[in-house]
Amino acid sequence: MFCIAGVKELLLFFAQRASYDERSFQEPADADLAQSPLMTIENLNVVRWLQGQGLLVRAGCAPESIDLTRIQLPDHCYVALPSDAVRSIAVPVASEEVKHLNQALPFMLEESLLEDVDELHFAHTPMRDGSHAVAVVKRANMVQWAEELPEELGEIPWVSEALCLPWSAGQLTLVFENDWVLVRWGEAQGARIEFALLSVLLNSLGGECQVIVAYGEDQQTALAAIPEQLYDRVQWRQGGLSEALLLSDDRPAGPDLRQGPFMPRLPLQRWWNVWRRVAIALGAALMLKTGLSLADYQMLKTENVQLRQAIQTSYRRVNPKGAVVDVEKQLDRQLAEFGAGTQTRAFTPVLVDLLGAMALIEGITLMSVNYSGGRDLRINLSAPDFQSVEQVREQLGKRSLRAELENSSARNNRVAARLRVEI
Repeated sequence: MFCIAGVKELLLFFAQRASYDERSFQEPADADLAQSPLMTIENLNVVRWLQGQGLLVRAGCAPESIDLTRIQLPDHCYVALPSDAVRSIAVPVASEEVKHLNQALPFMLEESLLEDVDELHFAHTPMRDGSHAVAVVKRANMVQWAEELPEELGEIPWVSEALCLPWSAGQLTLVFENDWVLVRWGEAQGARIEFALLSVLLNSLGGECQVIVAYGEDQQTALAAIPEQLYDRVQWRQGGLSEALLLSDDRPAGPDLRQGPFMPRLPLQRWWNVWRRVAIALGAALMLKTGLSLADYQMLKTENVQLRQAIQTSYRRVNPKGAVVDVEKQLDRQLAEFGAGTQTRAFTPVLVDLLGAMALIEGITLMSVNYSGGRDLRINLSAPDFQSVEQVREQLGKRSLRAELENSSARNNRVAARLRVEI
């Protein structure tokens, strides 16, 4: 059955008004129609949970068995729990007590409760007048509902079914069912009671309720449960909870029972069912990657040991003496003097240039070369005359080697000279 919305809601409402018994019941005033929440676009929808089974009740629609595999929960949907197990009351709370209300509620209500407060669960929410709507339910019932309800229903608010009924100031709403009556007589006050107890409740509330809006299928049976002196206040409407929801606000007035230790938890199991294959694939990929990384590490570790052994062997070929602390640093330090990054030239190329320059001058004899690893070397040579020594200097200059004459002397018709060559 399709949900009634917009114009269809208005047609249903006026059709229900036409079915009133004008001889016994009073028509609603026009002012009440003007204040009716029927014109709201969004309606309240509930999932009634009774005896371990759920019924989805959409506003204006017949109840349907809930099957979350094929039915998507509508917007403004709440889990409506039996009001005979959830006591709803309004408690005045001073502003300075709000901060500690969670701890103070059991002691504030202890004298008005028959059960031990340690066995009860308290939920509350503020109301417009500064007081708090309080719901009291046994912890055992909360545990049972948490175990019975599907995981998807644990993610939407849990409320008392009586507080889902429409209500306004001075109004009392009744929904007659098979053996029970849902009653709401205040913003945060409602209950589910037996037929036999309805007259007692109405007599106790008679002075507070100017209008009694009753929903049901059997008008005569409902009339028998209402005190006769209240007949003139009753407005009869054919239907049940789904029709009453057409006039309800888009959210119940009572508190969400999922407070304190019963706050909703993350739906890990459902997430796992959705992402299980992806998680398994990622886990397998991670294990494979980890295994490959370990294999690479072991291989690189072995190669590193072999490489360091080869480095040390090479170092010993160059410098067989001395202690080896850090092969790389020691070898780099010793080779730095001859590297491309230093300001000095390597010794062997300089020696080649030196010999090449002397070979161009006839009669030059190289006696000795002294080099200690610095920026210059000293050579002793024998030349036919001083002019030949100067020619050697000129040839070295052409090879970018600066040579200075340190001393010279004549020996047996030849000249012995000592040159300092910067490299």
